[in-house]
Amino acid sequence: MKRLLVIALLRVIVIGVATDSTTVAGLVVKSQSSSQSSPQQVQQQQQVAVIGTTGNIGRAAIAQLSNANIRTRCLLRHDISNSNSNDASSSVKIAASLASLNGVTMVKGDVTNKESIANLIEGCDAVLCLQGPSRPNPILSLLPFLSFVQSKASSSSSSSSSSSSHPYMINYVGMQNVIQAVKEQQQQDSTTKPTVKRIVRLTGKGEQPFSFFTILINMLGSMAKAWNYEGEQLLRKSGIEYTIVRPGLLKSKDDYNIPPKAKMIKDNGGDLRVSPVTYDQIANVCIDSLGYHNCAKTTLTVMNVEEGQGYDDYSEILPLVQMDELENDRYPESLLEKHRMGARIGFVALCLFAFGVVNAIKGIVGLFL
Repeated sequence: MKRLLVIALLRVIVIGVATDSTTVAGLVVKSQSSSQSSPQQVQQQQQVAVIGTTGNIGRAAIAQLSNANIRTRCLLRHDISNSNSNDASSSVKIAASLASLNGVTMVKGDVTNKESIANLIEGCDAVLCLQGPSRPNPILSLLPFLSFVQSKASSSSSSSSSSSSHPYMINYVGMQNVIQAVKEQQQQDSTTKPTVKRIVRLTGKGEQPFSFFTILINMLGSMAKAWNYEGEQLLRKSGIEYTIVRPGLLKSKDDYNIPPKAKMIKDNGGDLRVSPVTYDQIANVCIDSLGYHNCAKTTLTVMNVEEGQGYDDYSEILPLVQMDELENDRYPESLLEKHRMGARIGFVALCLFAFGVVNAIKGIVGLFL
């Protein structure tokens, strides 16, 4: 009888252990599954800072974070108390609308001011750097070269480049400020409050200085592509975990329908054919990447491919992402001189083209005189 009781007891113990191990395994699987659904994974533990609040992608990101009950601190240059403008599309009205969302706090400041960045990131675990320069006057961008061909050393002394909306200030100095503020925060006691663990930076395809579109944007946009890349390099050399997102042609979801199984990401700055992508898509990638440890120190090219050649959800792709290969020549320390040379070549080509057009017009007019 005693022997039977012992055997029965042993069976209970074995079954209990097996059940526990199965349960534990189930929890692991569930944890892995939850890490693939964003932004739920960051919902319980993160407050996210957003720079570029009133931009199209900033708006989409804030709405997604709010819907997921993730608290958000948003950098804003304007005072939303002055939201009595009749212009429904004004930045003030957009900011006032965003401020009414659940969990959203507006923090007045500017990315070109380090102190305001330090205030913004207080209590945050991640920063979404979605800022971009305002569209410059192309004529002004073509002046001295137009507007900007100085070296890094002399850039701060240029009246045009020191403008708070210049690409140098937004894409380069702005990232310097974010990195410095995060490092100072991390050096403080992190046992009582969170510190930023990841910086997500939205840039663009600008690693090919002599491509047609890069030349055009640099020439007419105050070297915006050049300073985007230099800002990327600041992150890669900072020692802080980063995710750099390079999107395609940005569109509203009303103007572009994503085909089934068409979403695609290439890590390590891999090349994909440029395609339309929606603001919501890119905001989704920026937020989703926070839920994956393997997305730290990565450069992600985000495009849409032909129907059936990609994925329906980024949770299928992001777990496969690998870190940037910084030891090879994939990311030169600086491409500023090459970008500058490409813009000069473009300017000369533009002048020759204009000269040819003028001569052709003169020839045609001469035929009738």
